[in-house]
Amino acid sequence: MTIVEYQDFEIEITSDAPAGNSPQQYYGKVIRSPVGETPRCQVKFWFSEPGMLAKLRTDLESAVLEIDDKNRHGLSSRGEKVLRDFGREIFRSVFVNAPTIQDIYARSKGAAKDLRIKLRIESAELAGLPWEYLYEESEMPSFVSLRLPIVRYLETAGKAGQMGVKGPLRILGMIADPASGDWPKLDVVKERDRINKGTDRLQREGLVDFQWVPGGTGKDLMNKLLEGEWHVFHFIGHGGVEEFDANGGASSFDESGFIVMIDEDGKPVKKFASDLATMLIGARKSLRLVVLNCCESAKINVGDKFGNPAIGLMRTGWLPAVVAMQFPITDNAAIRMSEGFYSALANNRPVDDAITFARQLIQDQSRVEWGIPVLYMRSVDGKIFDVDNPLLEARDVGVVRPAKHSKEVLQQQRAEFMRDADAAPNSAEQLEQLSRRGRDLLAALGEDEALASRLAGIYLDLGTLQQRQKQISKAAASFAYTLILDPTKAEYRVRRANFNAMLGFYENALVDIAEAIKLQPENTEFYWIKGIICGMAAGPENMRGYLDEAVKAFTVAISKKAMEPKYLVSRAKAFSQIKNLEAALNDMDEAIALAPDNADFMAQRARIAERPV
Repeated sequence: MTIVEYQDFEIEITSDAPAGNSPQQYYGKVIRSPVGETPRCQVKFWFSEPGMLAKLRTDLESAVLEIDDKNRHGLSSRGEKVLRDFGREIFRSVFVNAPTIQDIYARSKGAAKDLRIKLRIESAELAGLPWEYLYEESEMPSFVSLRLPIVRYLETAGKAGQMGVKGPLRILGMIADPASGDWPKLDVVKERDRINKGTDRLQREGLVDFQWVPGGTGKDLMNKLLEGEWHVFHFIGHGGVEEFDANGGASSFDESGFIVMIDEDGKPVKKFASDLATMLIGARKSLRLVVLNCCESAKINVGDKFGNPAIGLMRTGWLPAVVAMQFPITDNAAIRMSEGFYSALANNRPVDDAITFARQLIQDQSRVEWGIPVLYMRSVDGKIFDVDNPLLEARDVGVVRPAKHSKEVLQQQRAEFMRDADAAPNSAEQLEQLSRRGRDLLAALGEDEALASRLAGIYLDLGTLQQRQKQISKAAASFAYTLILDPTKAEYRVRRANFNAMLGFYENALVDIAEAIKLQPENTEFYWIKGIICGMAAGPENMRGYLDEAVKAFTVAISKKAMEPKYLVSRAKAFSQIKNLEAALNDMDEAIALAPDNADFMAQRARIAERPV
């Protein structure tokens, strides 16, 4: 894969305080480009009159909010036209109508094959505008950020270097859903589902290890951060900016932008950027990116000098990049955002290149929402990760490479490999060495079904051992490689389903068990396992959708093997959770009739009978 090497076109936009009711004065200068810099020059915008900027922001937000999951396509919507007109006019104001900037921009395009637009918007009222919709009529595609990275660049003290990543990219997700009328209720299951859908393929291939914080408090987050190295923190919830207090109060970017977590009672708690930075600081050696998926996380109050939680985090000086949302985003766009962005990062793309790829993926379905994500960056070149993951080679397994040895030597090495594999190595070191040998052989020999199948078994044993040793990310990678090498064995799917269920990745586990059922539809045990996982996914809230699926799965198992009491007991538990106590007791009576000496069954029936209707 070829990584694009961008050259910077870095431009700064500032403003001077107007005198009285006179129009605001704005200025621009090119700080860095392939052909040099420019002195400060005046930039004239059409919204300089007092009050016009706030109205413009409202109109732009309304244009984006017209888009929903049922209205993504079409030749052109009103919302798209509003954003295109805005992007065209603001591009002209800066890059065309300011002669010194226009000249150096034109020469930079001729001198560099690929430009990266770095925006330093020092004027807070301008920073609240969606610059990601810059529109250059003479180029295709005309929206600049669909072909070139546009980043909001902040230069702060401290170095923003690369982080070496061994194995999959580890992402920690968190959802905070306050039990309060002050904030809209989140559909937690739906939010998890759209992230899981976006990262499912990446997790299956061992490129990403996405885990969830089991709760929405700061304590929950900090405890989860102790479980190894995390590279990305992905927050889903509410956020915003404190209103300007003329009598004092918030006086900096850091103090005004916040996200909303919950306290021990489920009540909302505003966590300002400094609070969140304090929670995350223990992971600063590995953490390189924060994604804030809350609709005001990239919003800046128009008309005052304050900022947002994304900028506040960047001011900490150790975090290289933050991605935030400047408007609400629909489910399909969010799924594409997660899939495209994290796929590019896991494949060693710079973060600005990754956000550009995600925009292109979103634009394929939505003509407007691709501009919603905003990338704030301190990294000079966007290379915040240096990923070393052997599973990246898995996509090339079927490609025949020129053999370094003769065919006879390779066949001899293959025979030795098979013999060593049959010796049943039982240490992680032995299995890792054997897996490397097998991978190299498979790459040299090309298609070899028997070799691939044997290597898959080695990775399964390795993943099982790594799981026992609590090397979770390594185990996830090994199980993924198992299925890449041999996707036809249902038991491999079941093994990973159990692994994912243990970690709380219930949606991923259900996908695997569904695939196993497709491969072996007559295997009764698989339906029972599916029911168990659905019951786990229902959680303490007893979410009805999962419990209904559990009942269906147990019913299929019972229809295929009516004399197995554990299937009846499992369905009885699911029935009791949805308060169908009559059906639950009937199942328990049948199970007891099949196993009359089982004291546990009798105790479980008694507990169900005591439950209030």
